[in-house]
Amino acid sequence: MSGRKVLVLLAPGYEELEAVAVIDVLRRAGIDVTVAGLVTGPVPSARGVKIVPDRYIDEVTGQDYDLVVLPGGIEGTENLSRDERVIGILRDQLASGRLVGAICAAPATVLERHGMTRGRVITCHPVCQDAIEQAELSSERVVQDGSLVTSQAPGTAVEFALRLVELLAGKEKMLEVNKGLLARIQ
Repeated sequence: MSGRKVLVLLAPGYEELEAVAVIDVLRRAGIDVTVAGLVTGPVPSARGVKIVPDRYIDEVTGQDYDLVVLPGGIEGTENLSRDERVIGILRDQLASGRLVGAICAAPATVLERHGMTRGRVITCHPVCQDAIEQAELSSERVVQDGSLVTSQAPGTAVEFALRLVELLAGKEKMLEVNKGLLARIQ
């Protein structure tokens, strides 16, 4: 293990490709990933895939993580956005300068809505771009602005995950992981 700790938050209605790609790629890099559900038991995705989280969110609140990741999915990000525990975790994470990763609808529905993108450069799914008012919108597939890393959609999830590996474990580890994946990286 790299000694780095990551928290992936799952709410009912999450985008399954984005969640699984991030969890899988980070674990391939030897990074300690905790999947926390906003509900107890298996968490259903947008298309009915159910993941059994490692922990319930109340068990991880107040812990420090090197990175907190928000998968997309319209219903999932609405559920994340309405949860004060999630917002508290994100505010603490950003205030401490630790990484936050958000993909698809999450940058707009969660971060933008709660004032966490102000003055930043971000990207998100094209259908959510009209909601961006506080940040500068980029058309890049993966964007890093300080401790905030954003990405666009399920099709960019592996690139997003590899960027997170690079930030947490270095470029060599990212390239090593990608030898088995064969993803196109920027």
